[in-house]
Amino acid sequence: MNNNEFGFSRILTYIFHPILIPFLAISTLMLLPNIFTIVLPNVLKIWFVSIVFLFTIAIPSISMYILFKFKAIESFEMNDRSERTIPLLVSCTSFMALLYVLKETNIPPVFLYLLYSATFSLLVGLLINLVYKISLHTLGWGALAATLISISLRMGFTLLIPIIVSVVISGLVGYARLKQNAHKQAEIYLGYVVGATVIIFIANFI
Repeated sequence: MNNNEFGFSRILTYIFHPILIPFLAISTLMLLPNIFTIVLPNVLKIWFVSIVFLFTIAIPSISMYILFKFKAIESFEMNDRSERTIPLLVSCTSFMALLYVLKETNIPPVFLYLLYSATFSLLVGLLINLVYKISLHTLGWGALAATLISISLRMGFTLLIPIIVSVVISGLVGYARLKQNAHKQAEIYLGYVVGATVIIFIANFI
């Protein structure tokens, strides 16, 4: 692989990092015309997006930075399976704290469903990572694509464009991780399978 391909794959890895998925997905759904624009007042939208950013991006990112400074992890990419345990545990805890904070609010169920899907996917990724390295990128984006499909089927929303975009991105991140030699093919495909399986399970019980 030449330097251009490697550089492009690294850009894809960072731009579509799984830590960004809940925030990007919720922000996108809120912007869709004729679906969510009248559900929440603007003040509540800003509060909701801000608190999602805090618990799903800021807290996990700060914890990773602290771990990096104390040399608990060698890089932010965490290619070594053993380096992922603590950051994943922190992220899972932060996601669950977010759900607890939102439990008594009037946030529309579709957003809570998306956050539950993200939390369960992350938790399963943590458990699998204890024994086998799995692509968290493909798990996250594969789970999002399945979640959007589930929302469309269950609630009758037309989410064709977000679904197509999430499927394309899930393919791109799989390509990027393979090009970087960050994962074997089995680890990439297992991410997709696990992400979709978690959402199928959630769709039947939540």
